[in-house]
Amino acid sequence: MTASTVPPPASMDDIVALARTFAAARVTTEALADEIKAHQRKALAGRLRALRNRIAEQAASEEALRTSILARPDLFFSPRTITVDGIRFGLRKQPGTISVADEGQTIRRLRARFPDRAEALIRVKETLDRSALRKLPAGELAQLGITIEKATDDVVIAAASSDLDRVVAALLDDHAPAEAA
Repeated sequence: MTASTVPPPASMDDIVALARTFAAARVTTEALADEIKAHQRKALAGRLRALRNRIAEQAASEEALRTSILARPDLFFSPRTITVDGIRFGLRKQPGTISVADEGQTIRRLRARFPDRAEALIRVKETLDRSALRKLPAGELAQLGITIEKATDDVVIAAASSDLDRVVAALLDDHAPAEAA
């Protein structure tokens, strides 16, 4: 037989020595990580006021944009939204609520005028399925005596996907405990 290339089993003293080496390596790694975190907190502390000012300016410019859009809805008839420099803005139709004056009468009209769709639009307990009715064209809703209320326009402002918001939130979250200390 040839000599084995597998090292002989370690003694307890060898294992304890390896554990101490590992512990020392962890301590130095933690010290370096703490040093990096301290530098990060120091760097952020020096720029926190500027960051908060930029956030306030961003909020003010968004509010100014929102106010201008609401003042001129006629500019957003078609297209409803526009994208400029990665910012989508304009108006978006809100779903509104379905209002039915007399549900029984509306059910009778629905069965008379749209018998093939009555089962899908009427619940078993003889109430209207408002989510199904919402899918009908306005003309058909009017034939049934149904009106859409509170279908207002809502301002849309959305930045293109980026990491900026996550970075800012992470920086503020990281800095919050340091401020409290």
